[in-house]
Amino acid sequence: MATISTLGALALAADLDASEGRGRDLTITRRDIDEPLVLDSLTAGRLAMNRVNVAGAITVRSCVIEELVVDHCTADALLVSNSRIGRLVVRNTPRNTGVDVSESTLEALDVHSCGPTRFEGVRVSDSVQIAAMRGPVQLKRLRAATVSLRSQAAVGRQRRPQVSLESVHVTESITLDDLWLASLTLEEVDVSALVLRRVRVDVPFQGTGVRCRDGLRINGMVVPGEASALLDSEVRGAVVVRGLRHVATVPAQRGPAPAEGTPDSTGTAQLVFRSSTLSSLSASADEAAPVVVELADTAVRALAMPTGPARFRLAGTSSIQEVDLGDVVFRSDEQVTSFLARVFTRVSPSALEAVRSTLTRRRRMSEGDQLYYFTRQREAGERSLLGRLAGRGLLGGVLGWGVRARNPARTLGGAMVTTGALLHLSGAARGPGGEGLLDLVAAGRALTLACALWLNVGVGAPSELKTHAWTALAVCCTAGGLLFTTLTVGIVIRKLVR
Repeated sequence: MATISTLGALALAADLDASEGRGRDLTITRRDIDEPLVLDSLTAGRLAMNRVNVAGAITVRSCVIEELVVDHCTADALLVSNSRIGRLVVRNTPRNTGVDVSESTLEALDVHSCGPTRFEGVRVSDSVQIAAMRGPVQLKRLRAATVSLRSQAAVGRQRRPQVSLESVHVTESITLDDLWLASLTLEEVDVSALVLRRVRVDVPFQGTGVRCRDGLRINGMVVPGEASALLDSEVRGAVVVRGLRHVATVPAQRGPAPAEGTPDSTGTAQLVFRSSTLSSLSASADEAAPVVVELADTAVRALAMPTGPARFRLAGTSSIQEVDLGDVVFRSDEQVTSFLARVFTRVSPSALEAVRSTLTRRRRMSEGDQLYYFTRQREAGERSLLGRLAGRGLLGGVLGWGVRARNPARTLGGAMVTTGALLHLSGAARGPGGEGLLDLVAAGRALTLACALWLNVGVGAPSELKTHAWTALAVCCTAGGLLFTTLTVGIVIRKLVR
């Protein structure tokens, strides 16, 4: 194995005329080289190898080449390291020929219909394009303007490629389109926009430490039964989940690319954002393919109303600053539960708090009070029997949790009517003339006396009622009247002031 450092030496190794290697460009076509090809410290303008068969690996190290094209070449591997290349194009290599580029600087990188592909420590000032994949792809410590992985040539479950992106920094976008992968792993990926379009995976895909400055789009993705997840990630732009599909079983053989509606058996597709921060989140689903997007210990600034059978699930300490309410109004408990059922998988305290805070932020105070009352009643309903009686009955039904003026006002009115009826039936408010129970004047006096007792109005009491028992009754009614009156007036003033 000889080391080649000039184009002339390369021309001789390929049995070409030595004069062909005197310039800065060289094209080698349909040649057989009976030993490994090692290019070391070679400088060239354009170097193209077309249908060249090499008995061993093609190694490019410490070279400076403006354009390097390897097309339909057969070799054990293509190894590029510590080089500066303007444009690197690798096309149509055998499936078992690996393409390995490491610690190099390029302007553009184009790989089409190649086997195992690995880029590590590579800086690309423009785009990285990988198409018609025929083997696993590993991108590690890659920096580029754009990265695109499109379509594949592998057929059959054993040949579906694995895609792994680790410590990748892309200034513009990463696009994965029209792929059926054995697995997809994203780890410490920093990108402006991440697009997963028509991607199907055999195992749940997982992303850790994904940072998207402009947004994340998942469109027409097919996932297995287990939930796919993004962990410890941050998306400053919009997260759009559209047409996510679930497949329960994976066939042994299948064509190269998924298409809409191809999953063999559908169910609920699940996507989890865990310990992440999202600027906005929206989800839509087809009628036959429900979707659940779970937020676990995740903060979301804006949550859009889902379309179709898509729902959000809140878990852990997740928080939502604002929920898209559309044209929904919250005047009754039925309206509250109906809206929450359209957006979330269940009516949880976190979901109620998200909607209530949205109403408060939009100055819809009355509806916010309705949400607060509904929330406290649900919380009290989950306690023990004594807790339910004290919460739902006393604090909610009687006092209205301090936000419903009609509850204490209704209680006060009922108490006055009940007290008046008892005074009339007992005869305590009837005069010495012995009026009957059907005497309306006597009933009116009893009701007036009851109102005076509860409202703390000093109208005086009959002389025969000026006893210690009467005094105790008057004190109890006055205390209760002060409580209910003050609470009712306070709630009404609070609503007027706001």
